[in-house]
This record gives sequence, C-alpha cells and structure tokens, in this order.
Amino acid sequence: MTDTQISSFLSDCVVFDDDTEEGLDFDTLYGLYISWCVLGRKVPIPDSAFRTALELEGLRDRKDHGQRIYPGLNMVGPAARDYVMNSVPVWTETEASVTDLTQIDERSVPSLS
Repeated sequence: MTDTQISSFLSDCVVFDDDTEEGLDFDTLYGLYISWCVLGRKVPIPDSAFRTALELEGLRDRKDHGQRIYPGLNMVGPAARDYVMNSVPVWTETEASVTDLTQIDERSVPSLS
C-alpha cells in the first residue's frame, strides 16, 4: 500500500472534526478500511502495516478507557455504510429465543401507554 492509497482511503471514508474528543477506535477504522478495499477491489494490508501507514499520515491515537482512539475522526461514504451494515448482528429466530420471549414477565416491562 502506498501513501497515495492511504490518503485516498482517508479522503473517501473519513471526515476530521477538531472540535470533538470523540473518534474512531483502531478496530473500527481498520474494519472501515477493509470495507473500502472490498468495495474498491483492492488487496488490504495487515493491521500492523495499516497502523504504521496511519502514523505516516500524521494520525496519532490516544488511549481512552483502555481503548486506542483516533480523536476527531468520523466515518462517511459507501464504505462506512458497508461497514455498519455488515457489523450489526443479525437476530435470527431460534427455538431458544422464542422460548425466552415467552418467559418474559409482562408486569416487569413498562407500558408505552
């Protein structure tokens, strides 16, 4: 991967907001990169090389509650949509889940009315 490719990834998939301490953790950023590679039919590099490429681009992470965060970064674009859609767990109905639902005590669930 060249610096041009990481620059393209960042410009296609990330917006920078200096006014926030929120950001993306490394796993999310790497997952976004993988989605970008899949959509663009590019061969992804290993996560260790990706971390180095981010550092070469001037991105520094900080530790926040035991997790490495890149502050001020937010996901945008088709790769972000792909990453989110493929990261959300899909609920499938199984015999166990149906049984669990029938055992809910309705008195413990607040009413919407």
